[in-house]
Amino acid sequence: MRRTPSSDGVGVVDPPPPQAASSRAAAMAVPMVARNRMSSSVGWSRPDGSGPDQRLPMGEDVRPMASVAGSEPERIALLANPAARAGRAAGDLDRVLDRLRTHGIDAELLVAPSRAAAQEAAHGAVARGVDRLLVLGGDGIVHLGAQAVAGTGVALGVIAGGTGNDFARALGLLAGTLEERVDRALLEPTPLDAIETDAGFAATSVIAGFPATVNARANGMSFPRGTARYTVATLLELFGMRPTTYRLALDGEAHDVRAAVVVVANTRFFGAGMDICPDADPADGLLDVCIVGDVGRLELLRSFQKVQTGRHVGHPKVTMLRASEVVLAGNGPVRADGEPFGELDPHRPCAMRAAPGALRLAGASPPSPVGG
Repeated sequence: MRRTPSSDGVGVVDPPPPQAASSRAAAMAVPMVARNRMSSSVGWSRPDGSGPDQRLPMGEDVRPMASVAGSEPERIALLANPAARAGRAAGDLDRVLDRLRTHGIDAELLVAPSRAAAQEAAHGAVARGVDRLLVLGGDGIVHLGAQAVAGTGVALGVIAGGTGNDFARALGLLAGTLEERVDRALLEPTPLDAIETDAGFAATSVIAGFPATVNARANGMSFPRGTARYTVATLLELFGMRPTTYRLALDGEAHDVRAAVVVVANTRFFGAGMDICPDADPADGLLDVCIVGDVGRLELLRSFQKVQTGRHVGHPKVTMLRASEVVLAGNGPVRADGEPFGELDPHRPCAMRAAPGALRLAGASPPSPVGG
């Protein structure tokens, strides 16, 4: 894949080497002393009921995993962009910092005014040896946090506060007040899969075709606010929609398809709550693939209405597949977690692999799949 500039005009950069802390990140970061004084644990419960019981205490009774008696306190960093959502995120950041202080935690604050700066700051914090990286925002900042921590053993705590919030929605991290989301981000982490590619990691999904153009259009819109942007972007992009020919190889088995939509998913939601892969389990070591075939504009629009509830899987031109490795070749943009992720080339395909346990996510509690 060829790397492409991000929507903020800053190119997607490769992460700095893990052995060297970024000087720019160090200059951006506002170091504070991490002091934590409570502990708890939470077990992972899969949709089939296997695994330990899930316990998610809320409010003042939550006891974060920050410190266990006789052990060193966790080193915690918080990645946020106060300018996000037209500056409205600044108020959320103040509340998050206040909530952390009630737990005796003064986190290292990573203020990120751009996507490239956020990526550099997150990798710098991991290189400096933080134990837990908290991210405040939506899927874009989750994507950057996942890139930094995947495969390192550093815990990831997601404090949902964006527009789409598809990762948080899939893992049960949207419930409650902002303060309760902070509490959940401090709980014991659970190993989860990620999508690994030569270009980096994705937490939710990698998309090509019509939804990639819709996502790019929505991210570039300042009006309307909220999830309505995705609806407007869908209608605006619909007139130019043309199915494309792709070659997909799933665990080595090749498929030539003409499709309007290709989604390779780790978690079930995309596009601000669309249930594109209802049975996706981020702990099964497999990637779920949704292919919407050679459909016209009206048929595609009707199928997208069904995606909201996952009912599209019964459509005759929708194919659901599953594999541990997916190789996608064709033409057009690719996006991961709603962010620019490169450009497809017939001679340089995008190879995606399930990376079991690459993420250690705090407080995960996924809803049961539709098929479960």
